[in-house]
Parts: sequence; C-alpha cells; structure tokens
Amino acid sequence: MEQSLGICVASRNHMQHVLGLATAAHMAGKQVEIFFTGDGVHLTQDQRFGALMQLARVGVCEVSYIANGYKGKETFGLGDKDFVTQARNAEMVAECDRYVIV
Repeated sequence: MEQSLGICVASRNHMQHVLGLATAAHMAGKQVEIFFTGDGVHLTQDQRFGALMQLARVGVCEVSYIANGYKGKETFGLGDKDFVTQARNAEMVAECDRYVIV
C-alpha cells in the first residue's frame, strides 16, 4: 500500500513550504493530500497554486473560502467537488500515514 502525507494549510504565509513538502513527498512516491482552511485559503490565489494540482489531491474549506471573500471567484484547477467541509480534513487525519499543519 502506498504511504501518504496529509498537509493542512491554515496560514497564508507558507506557500513555498507547502510546495516543497508536496513536491518532495510526490517525488518519493507518496500519495499527497492537501486541505486549505482558515487564512490558508488565500493561497488559492497564489500563482503557484496550480502546481499543487499536479502533485496532490487538493481540497478547500468552502466555509473559509466564502468567509474570506472569495465566493464566486474562480480558482485555477478547482472544481465544485474540490470545495469541501471540515469532514474532509478529519478523513485526511484518519487516513494519512503522516499529517502536518502549515
């Protein structure tokens, strides 16, 4: 079974770290899942965000996205199914071999 890394992104200050973790894990053959919540949803507007779509299964907390003023704003690579609830984060915690919060 493939090992996995879950990354919860709750800060708007660490896109380089998120990219670095996701890239390293992906290159090591790990399954990567990333969940953006709270202030972390601001990173969906970062020009580097699209690169994550090639490295990981990405989910964005819909409530945080709306609360931060992005309702109706299109984000590169995200579809309706990628806007999820905190239940997705709980699933990631339970299912991933390793979990980090950035």
